[in-house]
Amino acid sequence: MQRYQAQSMSAGHLADSDKIVRFDLHQRFQHVLMFSSFFVLAFTGLPQKFYALPISQQIIGSLGGLEATQNIHHIAAFVMLLDFFYHGLYLAYSLVIRRRLNMLQMVPVPQDFLDLGQNFLYFLGFTTRRPRFRRFSYLEKFDYFAVSWGMVIIGGSGIILMFPVAVSRMIGGAIVPVAHAAHSDEAVLAVAWIFLVHLFYAHLAPNVFPFNTSIFTGVVPRERYQEELPLAPELAPAADGAANPLSFIPWLGRRSG
Repeated sequence: MQRYQAQSMSAGHLADSDKIVRFDLHQRFQHVLMFSSFFVLAFTGLPQKFYALPISQQIIGSLGGLEATQNIHHIAAFVMLLDFFYHGLYLAYSLVIRRRLNMLQMVPVPQDFLDLGQNFLYFLGFTTRRPRFRRFSYLEKFDYFAVSWGMVIIGGSGIILMFPVAVSRMIGGAIVPVAHAAHSDEAVLAVAWIFLVHLFYAHLAPNVFPFNTSIFTGVVPRERYQEELPLAPELAPAADGAANPLSFIPWLGRRSG
């Protein structure tokens, strides 16, 4: 049990009596790299996709022309890819070397589907009881893995589009138009998700409006944490078995107890 209590002090531990640390320095820096490169990619990529629109031509012209816009787009793409690999190394080091098994709480479990159904019933007025989440809700998990999947699709297709001749020589030219369609459509989907869902859920929802500072400060007010994530292991008493960060996975929780 002492091992689990020590793990909870690295991310999700008490900052003081009124706040709980939710994001460590690496996570916050990775998020800054991700959202800054994303906005640059969206700002330079969408005008290329919808080039016929007057506003797109104005944006490209203000950036110095099509070639300059593409160069900016490529630089931002490399920043995002580096951030993606940085995050992978961070996860590997944290799980394997530091044994921060509390990160596994991001793994989807059957309870997430039950919580999704419960939330639908709540929003439709069939119940007054909202689902009670652990450290990560089903929407946060979907958000996280959607980004990972998007990185594979957009990043992989983007590399093909950056080096079409070399790739065509290796695996054939038919992959280039496929990559173009995948890159273009997945990018629009990603932009739509970020602006219509993520930004609202993370920053504009009534409980955090007008701005959620936790991803920059790393801390969340204890009162809000208790309201949003009442079953989070960080809120469990030290002597309570729920402090085990793997208790949500039955066989892992028993094995690690």
